[in-house]
Order: sequence, then structure tokens, then C-alpha cells
Amino acid sequence: MKSIYIINPLTDKEFEQMTIREAEAATSAGTQLLVVSIDKGPASIECRYDEVLAELYVVQKVREVADKADAIIINCFGDVGVDAAREVTDVPIIGPGTSTMALAQLLGHNFSAVVPTSGGNLIIKRIAAKLGTTKLASVRAVTPDIPVLELLNEAKLVEKMTKASLKAIEEDGAHVIVLGCTGMAGLADQVKHELADQGYSIPVLDPLIVALKLAEILVDMKISQSRLTYPPPPEKERTGYD
Repeated sequence: MKSIYIINPLTDKEFEQMTIREAEAATSAGTQLLVVSIDKGPASIECRYDEVLAELYVVQKVREVADKADAIIINCFGDVGVDAAREVTDVPIIGPGTSTMALAQLLGHNFSAVVPTSGGNLIIKRIAAKLGTTKLASVRAVTPDIPVLELLNEAKLVEKMTKASLKAIEEDGAHVIVLGCTGMAGLADQVKHELADQGYSIPVLDPLIVALKLAEILVDMKISQSRLTYPPPPEKERTGYD
């Protein structure tokens, strides 16, 4: 039995319940899924400031669960705290952003990301730069912006995501669509079918599900992050921190 933890780098409990629902629906037999949220931090992640506030608590939560986990997913497209978390454990740490963009590159000539707010543009481009990809065709925000926590109650979200995806395809030349927020979990298939009805048979990637499947693969293959890239932190005094 594989134990995979999903850590939400935010404090909203409704988001936690959505994560459980969507991830459990995609979990393979033989995988035990556990979803937890950080104890302190922002209610949602929508800017770099939110990310910085959350990162310390993400690493703390990773340390809490690492001995019980075979893999850990940090559930934000911005890969909040992933690099630091990889330094403090040998357990595979998966970030949905880089994982989903890496897969998108394998599935088509290029890809576009659809995000809930225009502020997500910078997060997507930062992740793309870190990955070193030249295949990001564009970032398209739904119109008007939808704050992350309102995604859970947005009745017309699929319609808005489809419209943004169509613009990415028809105006930016995108061949693959990436949902650029894990708050959009569970909607990829609906958007894919809507695009197919418009004559576009292309992949639409859900970052939470991509991260979950990658976590299962890494556990099965007994592979984790490189210790040459992510060496353990040196022992020293860090005033005010455990």
C-alpha cells in the first residue's frame, strides 16, 4: 500500500474537501491518500506574497508527515515550498506546476495555461522559466477574474475556462491546454469535451491529477529527487525556528 500525502499550502477547509473528493476519484487501487492543510498561512495562493507566507508552514508540514509518507504533493500550481521541502526529506516531493508543464511538452507542439486571475500570469511564466521550456504559447485568464476560493462555487466556470482555452487555441496556436490552478481540479474532462465539440481534439491537463499519477509512478519506481540538486540543509542555529 502506497501512502501519498497531499499538502495544501493554504488554510481553507472547503478547498481541502474539494481536494479529497477529486484526488480520491483518481487514486489507483493500492494507494492510500491523505490530504492535510498547513496550520497557519494564507487562505489561498494568488501572488508571490502568499507563497512566501505559506512556504515555512509547508516545510513544517512536510517534516511532520515525511516518516509516514511514500510521496508528498504540494497542492499548488506555483509549487510553493517544493525546493525547500526536497532538501529536508528523501521522500519524493512533487510540484503540480512543473510536473504538468513537463507532461504538456510531451503531448503537443506547445501548450497554453488557463488561470483564474490575471495575476496567475506571472506565476505560470516563473514556473515555465524554471523548467526551461520554450513551449509555453500563452497564459489566458478567465474573464472576469475569479478569486481562487470562489472557484469552488463558480457555476459558469467550465464555460469561462472553455472560452479562454478557445482563445489560446485560435489566437495563440496552443496544441495542449494546462489548467494553471489546482483549484480547477475535476474540470479538465469537461473542458476537453467542450473543446472537442468545437472541433479541437486536444489534451487538457489537470495539475492535481498529473501530480498524483507522477507520485504513484515515482513510488513504484523507487525514485526520488537528486541529493546533488537538493542536499540536506547544513546544521546551524536558525534563531526563532525549530
